[in-house]
Amino acid sequence: MNKIIFVTGGLVSGGAERVLSIIANGLDTRGYDISIISKQQIKPFYNLNSKVKVIYPTTRISYKNTFKILLSRLAIYINIFKILKFEKPDIVIPFSTTTNGSIIIIAKLLNIKLIASEHNNYKVGLQKLSIWLIKRIIYKMTDYLMVLTQRDVDEYYGNFIKNIVVMPNPLALIPINDNIVFERGKIILAIGNVSRWKHKGFDNLLSIFTNIKNRIPEYKLVIAGGGDPTYLKQICIELNIENKVEFLGEVKDIEHYMQKASVFTLTSRWEGLPMVLIEAMSQGLPCVAYDCFSGPRDIISNGKDGVLVEDQNKEKFGQELISLIKNKNKQANLSKEAILSVKKYEINSILDKWENLLNKLVD
Repeated sequence: MNKIIFVTGGLVSGGAERVLSIIANGLDTRGYDISIISKQQIKPFYNLNSKVKVIYPTTRISYKNTFKILLSRLAIYINIFKILKFEKPDIVIPFSTTTNGSIIIIAKLLNIKLIASEHNNYKVGLQKLSIWLIKRIIYKMTDYLMVLTQRDVDEYYGNFIKNIVVMPNPLALIPINDNIVFERGKIILAIGNVSRWKHKGFDNLLSIFTNIKNRIPEYKLVIAGGGDPTYLKQICIELNIENKVEFLGEVKDIEHYMQKASVFTLTSRWEGLPMVLIEAMSQGLPCVAYDCFSGPRDIISNGKDGVLVEDQNKEKFGQELISLIKNKNKQANLSKEAILSVKKYEINSILDKWENLLNKLVD
């Protein structure tokens, strides 16, 4: 039995954390010995199989001052070094850019094979020296680097990193039967951490929705996701749409809301491979998304199974959204094609890709 240890910042509510939970559970059912090192001592938000072991470093991050933060982070990585040395995994897989950088160095010191899993696109964070060093220098030391899209392969190849594989996010939900008709309400749905409003473009979405409210007043906007919505609620007040916008907070049964909505929107300024877009399509929800870097273009074939809009063109996005809301036949056609198009992201297909990659390192 091959022993795999994942390393993550924390098992919180989030796209990468959800992917990690799905993959860990899937590999566990296929006979792998799976553990997860979580730097934050937080109870997992997503369910994990009983045999998946969660290991917490004994050290916690201190936020008293900059020196204490740096010292406590160093202590955590020393603790992780000791854990990996004791556990002796066949492969270690860190699960975010900043975690990747430190764990790659630790794995090299311990002579452990490593796959770095990148969940953001190549361009995100490059202006920071630490991220630049990880993506341009440290990633060259990995056995494999997993990225989400072909766009990222091209970017990394241009920077002389060759050991790259595209590993899409798995679909967590079961695609609905396209013969089932849901009673969909007059709801526009968006999903994402509301504290990351700039990343998710929720400020722009609220501006776009102002026009929707004026043109089609019976519709409301529902935003699901953790974080503090205070800033976005203030925008709602300023735009006089506070009675038409609902913030749900963290939601585990997100498919319930996807099945009740009429349209899904993705207004992100950047993405890796947006899992919520794949999930929305699996539930037959017609989608309108910006063609941001990167991800939506890999998922949606414009006009066939969803609508892609020129990146950050708010006027065009609003026009496409209104057009889709008013065209029930188009909604039905996009819904049917969306369900079919995301089957390639179903868990067993993605787990096969994972096993093929793992076998290259342990054979």
